[in-house]
Amino acid sequence: MTPKDRPADNSLQYHREELAIALSADDKRRVLPNLPDRFDSILDIGCGAGQTLVACHLPEHVRAWGIDVDLAALMLGRQLAPRIQFALASGEQLPFRDGMFDVIISRVALPYMHLPHALDEVQRVLAPGGHVWLTLHPVDMPVKRLARSLSGGKFRDVAYLCYVLMNGVLFQCAGRQFRFPANRQRCESFQTVAGMARALRARGFHSITSSTEPFFLMTATKRICPDA
Repeated sequence: MTPKDRPADNSLQYHREELAIALSADDKRRVLPNLPDRFDSILDIGCGAGQTLVACHLPEHVRAWGIDVDLAALMLGRQLAPRIQFALASGEQLPFRDGMFDVIISRVALPYMHLPHALDEVQRVLAPGGHVWLTLHPVDMPVKRLARSLSGGKFRDVAYLCYVLMNGVLFQCAGRQFRFPANRQRCESFQTVAGMARALRARGFHSITSSTEPFFLMTATKRICPDA
């Protein structure tokens, strides 16, 4: 089940649990971005209720925005974190001006988007010299889901997960993706270090780093001069 498929009550419970994890330094499921020493604005794509931004304990001067397609989660976020500005929007079409943010983060949200479109938007709204921090899905995630669906005889899930795997391979090999034919609102894939690094470099990023344990993380910096 993807985040957007959760019933409203389950979604709110999920985001409350995610906030508790983010605020617990001892929880092994916790992952927070390494932020620059100095920045004035930050955007969280797929923010849920803003739990990652809340747990970052941002300085007072930082302008923090979060966007998500889950309206109930955003409403919860407005109650929990009034300092954060929330907007109902997709990462594939960000409602912000060019170069507006110094930092963009996204925790396990990009795998559920059309990645080429989302990365184009990240590049557009990030300021030159700005930093990006992403957590992503390795190939073993859909493979394990596929194995469970096969063993449980859930053949609709099997068909969808075959699409997810094909979409990940397409992005890895050609930097392209396609939406799920049976539901054009859905787009999901796995990612690889090589495929993401290639896509980020093509969009003017450098200083690309990656880590796959215990989480699949990638960071990069947008070039100040596009041709540098």
